[in-house]
Amino acid sequence: MSGLFDNIHLGLGQDDAIEILEKDAQDLDSGSDYYMAVSHLINFPSPAANDALLSFLCKTSTESSVRLAQRKAVEVLARLGVDSAQSKIASFLDSSDIYMVENAAWALARLNCQDQSVHQRLIQLLDDPNQNQRVIIQSLSQLSVITALSRIASLKDHERSSVRGAAIAATINLSGDRTRLGELSDHLFDSNQMDRQSAVQDVIDAGGIELLPSLLKAPVSPAFRLRAVRALVENSLAKQPKSEALSAVDQVLRDDPRSITVLHHYGDPLPTKLLVEGLFHPDFSRCYLAMQALLDRDSEDVWHHVLANWQEKAHNDYGAHYFMMHLFGLIRDWNAEALASIHDILFDAFRDRRPQFKKSPSAALLSYARLYPHQCEHILKSALSHNGHPFWDVRYAALIVIKSTFFNESFSRYLGQVQDLAHSDPEMLVRWKAQSLLENAPMS
Repeated sequence: MSGLFDNIHLGLGQDDAIEILEKDAQDLDSGSDYYMAVSHLINFPSPAANDALLSFLCKTSTESSVRLAQRKAVEVLARLGVDSAQSKIASFLDSSDIYMVENAAWALARLNCQDQSVHQRLIQLLDDPNQNQRVIIQSLSQLSVITALSRIASLKDHERSSVRGAAIAATINLSGDRTRLGELSDHLFDSNQMDRQSAVQDVIDAGGIELLPSLLKAPVSPAFRLRAVRALVENSLAKQPKSEALSAVDQVLRDDPRSITVLHHYGDPLPTKLLVEGLFHPDFSRCYLAMQALLDRDSEDVWHHVLANWQEKAHNDYGAHYFMMHLFGLIRDWNAEALASIHDILFDAFRDRRPQFKKSPSAALLSYARLYPHQCEHILKSALSHNGHPFWDVRYAALIVIKSTFFNESFSRYLGQVQDLAHSDPEMLVRWKAQSLLENAPMS
């Protein structure tokens, strides 16, 4: 519920947002104004913003614009850490709006609510199949509500894998009984992508570092796998060797489709045109399947259809955009015309700051280094700088490139920046990667 899209109304100030929330619905310029104002107040942690959000929660209305914004206000208050909002948020556990109940349960866990009566109400809500039982289980687990254990354990055989997985993970967290941990591995390869994504979170919640090999093969967005690796490593620092952790991150960022277990298969070989269109599919299993097949096709045929799709829509579709960034580097025999265009596409993708395209810059950098290794110095030095790129995975990808391409020949060019990253990068995994390079640095 947090992220890169918080500050998208740059011209809107705190006072402007509060003024919007104080207006009557009929005086708004747009029905979405309440939601916009509530969302934007995450950027202004202050008593004034907190009071405005709490006052807005007291607004009585059946209008959808108010209800939607109030759900968001519950989330924002929790993310701002406003403990004084716990009582008001808890009152929404009795709401007839199941989505408000879901948000309230999540928010109370985020605020570490230790009110026993609230815990009891959350336990009671598990008996209501209309509620989001998964979120309620997760909230009770995060709040360490031991009295909920028996009720949660009874849901470990629920018909829905997302509820089963949450119950198994919560039982592990609350009791330490890891007997059924292995079942979460099966959930990572569920036919439904949403359930696979839920399973990734369940593995995190269960501290299932043992399931890392399965997780790395799961056909979900690399963003989910990378988040899981980070969380599992951080929670297992005493047990997980750094080398294994770095190897896992390397694998996710390289994201070779041949390392992913796909859940779909083509009955007959598809035309290259349809394979390229498969990169736009919302199910990542199908995207990885298309990628696997494209690697065996004639590069000129692939380029013809990639270029047509790029010009038409891929440049603005963040899923296909990401896969094409990797595809460019995995195919090595592009013709001269294709290489000239791919060079510019990769360079532009590396510099892309659009939040929804966050996965692409590191993929673009890795492919650029494979195809144009002798033109990398400027782009690598930019990637190693905090000012050069805001995403930590880009700095990490640059270290992968240095290790694989320039380590023995010209590591000294990047030594100072690598030392800086090893000492002070805010991302632990980047520090570890930089330190590993320094420990194995070639003798000058």
